[in-house]
Order: sequence, then structure tokens, then C-alpha cells
Amino acid sequence: MKKFIYPFLMVLGGLLVLQSCEEDDSALVTGEQDSVVNNDPEGSPLRGLTESWNDHDEQVLRQYFDVSAAVYYDLEVDRTIEWPFNFFSNSWAYVVENYGSYGEKSLLYVVAHGEADKTTFFKTIFEDDAENRSLIDFPLTATTGTGTAIDKPAALMAKVVENSSNGVHKSPAQAIWGDKFTEIFTYDLYIKLGLETEAERVKSSFIKTSANFPKAETFWFRDWFLPIYDNYNGSVTLNNFFKVLAANYPIDGTDYARDMTLGELVHFFSGATGVDLEPLAVTAFDFDESNQNELLQARAEFPNLNYPFDPASELIDVTSEGSANIVVSRDHPNGADSAEGSLKVIDNDYTTKFLTNGFPQEFYMQQNFDVAQVVNKYTFTSGNDAPDRDFKTWELLGSNDGVNFDVLDTRTDQTFTARNQTKEFSFNNDKAYKFYRINLIENNGSTLIQLTEWRLLNLKLLTFGPQDVTATATTTVSRENRNGPGTNESSDKVTDGDIGTKFLLFDFNNPEWIQQEFTEAVRVTKYALTSANDAAGRDPVEWIFSGSDDGTNFTEIDSRTGQSFESRGQTREFLVTNETSYKYYRLDILANGGDGLFQLAEFRLFAE
Repeated sequence: MKKFIYPFLMVLGGLLVLQSCEEDDSALVTGEQDSVVNNDPEGSPLRGLTESWNDHDEQVLRQYFDVSAAVYYDLEVDRTIEWPFNFFSNSWAYVVENYGSYGEKSLLYVVAHGEADKTTFFKTIFEDDAENRSLIDFPLTATTGTGTAIDKPAALMAKVVENSSNGVHKSPAQAIWGDKFTEIFTYDLYIKLGLETEAERVKSSFIKTSANFPKAETFWFRDWFLPIYDNYNGSVTLNNFFKVLAANYPIDGTDYARDMTLGELVHFFSGATGVDLEPLAVTAFDFDESNQNELLQARAEFPNLNYPFDPASELIDVTSEGSANIVVSRDHPNGADSAEGSLKVIDNDYTTKFLTNGFPQEFYMQQNFDVAQVVNKYTFTSGNDAPDRDFKTWELLGSNDGVNFDVLDTRTDQTFTARNQTKEFSFNNDKAYKFYRINLIENNGSTLIQLTEWRLLNLKLLTFGPQDVTATATTTVSRENRNGPGTNESSDKVTDGDIGTKFLLFDFNNPEWIQQEFTEAVRVTKYALTSANDAAGRDPVEWIFSGSDDGTNFTEIDSRTGQSFESRGQTREFLVTNETSYKYYRLDILANGGDGLFQLAEFRLFAE
């Protein structure tokens, strides 16, 4: 891209004052002819800015711009210094190519000061005081673009990326890695720009640099970032990390909702690489038991990340936890509470057993519960002797009335290779039953049958954080779509779980409301809205979110104004502080984007 260099002349100083965010059409700004100065393409970055951020109030003038970067100097910068022009243009072009867009134009504003003691800082598209620009601000005195002269602004660009990638503000990982992402970003940037000497220089330095977080003598670059970079597709993985983060981590509006734990960081980097990085974390961070628990919780809360891991789960002994009662069709001749009676088959004592006679007549044993229980595993433990008495073929049934049973599992030709051997059997089931029955079809030939222990189990996946409860609610609205309920764009579409459908309301007349009613009160701590497929002017921009116990008297939980959706089909999540469980939750839409119609693809509620 052709350079536009505007040397600054101290002429007619009173006319040099530029208003922030205004174009100045006068050639007196730079001393060039109007025909030269005023031929900027439409939408070009302003030729002059007055700083209004971080207690700065200086005027700065544009020295260079192209589609990637706009470079501004204050009065103190030597105008013969031109290396920043190509450096920042090429750097930001690479950033956008690798990490995605940053705002509508993805333009980086570079503001340089000639005083060496000026502080450095960055701004993102989410910050109003810099007019929602991706911006870096730093002292510029070096005449060549080498060494620390490029290291400092490279680190600032890293901060912009870290705090605004994929349309989400803030860096939840900063609480864990501090400023260490800037190191791998800088190293990668220099490689991609062909600055091999600079890349080797910073690599040599970063490898030797330790931090005291999360533990003392942690070498982030050497033991974490560089092995990931070298072994898992370099900058692609760095970008994947931010993509996976934006797609899965809790977001409140446009901001990440909380800081990450170390276990979450490992989980999300594993998702970015497709490989379980826990072994690397053990080496890099002395990953201890508390960190492993964090990882376990992260895997439970974010189970959809794409790498092989066992979902966090809890094995519940339903026979014990549910206080089961045992019933058999034929008990020991001396009764259920005798030395080998049926009570022994669920006593959790592997030195006792249940024994009965009269087989092969019909035989069943059944565990009964006062409250229905979910079971998806069970165990049999063989007796202490006589393998011909062992269970061989059977079926497991479930019922909620003790009369009508569903077949849950069937086993044939099973064998126990040892005495008092426990075998576990798994099956798919998420329905709770009050009665679980084993119908014994065949043993190994004896007229006696025996079993040491029969335990019912539930392998329950652990969940953390608010869970989507929308499917259990009934949806009502202030007004239905004009074609009536059950039609293509009726109110049921706003909670159908399909972002390709929508609820459309003609003649929008604020306020309109959408309500979800639950049979039992739930404590909602997050809600999500998804924009519909077209016409951004129909999107909600202002609303109140409330809860109620009776559907009449509502308590405000959250309110939002000036909201927008960057794209069609975009889901935005909103976290709320709510300690009360309600049966009714209502979204009152106070304003849309100005259209005469209102539309919304999805309205989802998440409860603890």
C-alpha cells in the first residue's frame, strides 16, 4: 500500500488545534496543498486526533495509514522515523489474518510520543474513551525498528488481541498467565514477519525468564507456550484458544464474566490443540491436586471441548443412597433375615450371600424405592462356592407402579471366573424408576441359586454452573404472531432450541413481553438472547428481566439499554445476580432497533 507521509510544519499554530474525532479539511495542518491533503478515500482515519484517554490530552497527527494501520505522531517525534509505518501495517495485517477481525474495519491506531518517559497502554474496540478503536500508545525515539523499540509495541498489540478477540472483551486468562501471552505472541509475530534474528533474540530471553505465578519459578514460555507452539500448529493453536474461549466461556453481554482457574486454562488449551495437555501442565506448573480438581470441574462445566477426556462423573450407589428394600419371589426357607436370606444380597457385605432353592421355577428379585431413582449400572458378586448356582442369563426391568415394567438390560451366557467375583454391567438409561427387578432366566444347572451382592448404581455426569432449564418451561407472550400459535414465526419458536427459527411480532408496541413459567421455582442466574436471521432493526435493544412467584407481581432482576447484535444468529449471554427462586421469568422488551416489527430467535434461561 502506498505510504502517505505528512511532515509537520509549525505554521499558523493557532490553526493546529484539532478537535477529537473531527476531520480538518485545511491544508494548513501539514503544509500540503489542499489537492494533496484532501484526497483521502472516504472513511479514512482522521488526519488529527486530540487524545482523551489515560490522562493524555495532546494533539497527534497522522503520518501514515493504509487498510491495516494508522500511525500518529505527537509534536516531539522525529519525522524522519519511518520504520513504524511498514512494521505496524504488516504486523496488524498478520493479526487480522490469524486472529480475526477487530471492529468493522479492523484498523489499528498507533499513537507515538517523542518523550522517552511516556507510559505505554492499549485500548480496544470496547472502550469509549478512545472512540472504540484498537489502539496502542507508546514512546518512540528509536530510529530503527529493532530490539526493544519493537518489543514494547508488539506486547501492546498482544494485549489488544488478548482483550478483544472474537468480539468479546477482557481476558479471563490474564489472572493466570499475567503478561506471559505477550511473549509467545511476540515470538510468533517476528517469525511471521520474517524477522528471524529478532525472533531468536526474544526466544533466548523468554526461555530464561521465570514468573512467580501460578507457582514460583514458573517458566511460561519455555515449559508451556513454546512446547504447544512447536508441537501443535503454532499460531493456529493460539487463535483456536481464543475461539474456543469465546464459544464456551461465560460471557456477560460483551465481557467475559469471570477469571479463569489454572485447570480451566489447561482444559481450554487442550480443546485448542485437540490433545489432553494435563501431562504438560504437570511439568510446567507442578499441577497439584487442587489444580486437578479445577480441571475436573472445568471438564464437567465445559464438556464439549474437542479433545479426548473422560467426562467428570460421580458413581452413586443407589442401593445405599436410595435406601432400597429387597423383595424376592422365593426366599431362603428360613426367611429373609436368616443367615442366607434375601436381605444379604443388598447388605453390602461381601462375606455373606443370598441362597434359595427350587430353581428353575420362575424367580425374580426386586429393589424398591420410596423415591424414583436413575440407574445406569449394576453389579453382581458371585457366591463363595458352587459355580453351578451362579446367575447366567437374566434381564433387568424398571417400573414406577410395580406392574408395568420396561426392559432396561438383558444378559446371556454370563460367567464368573472366580468366587466372590464382582462384575459390572452398564446400560443406557436416564429415566428414574421406583422398582428395579431382575428376572433370572438361567443359572449354571443347579437347583439352587446364590448371589453374594447386587448393587444398583448411577454414573452421574457432574455439572457446574447454571444449566439450561428452558425446555421445562411453558412460554407465553404479551401478543402472539398474527398468524396464530403453532405457525412458522409464532412464539413457540423463541424457545424451541433452533436459532434458525424465530418469533416475529408485527406492529411492535413497547413494552412487549416474553415469559417462561416453571412448575417448580428455579433460581435463574443467566439468560441468553439470539438475534434472528434478518433485519437488525427488529432486534431488542432495551429490556427488563424480572421474576415472579405468582405471574402478577414481578421483581426486577436485570435491565439492559443500548444493546446490539454484531451478526445474525448471534447468541449473547447475560449473567445476573439472583438469590431467589421464581416460577415465572419475564423479559419486557422496551425498545427495538427502530423497525415496526420485533423478532427474536431464542430466549433461554439457565438456573443453578
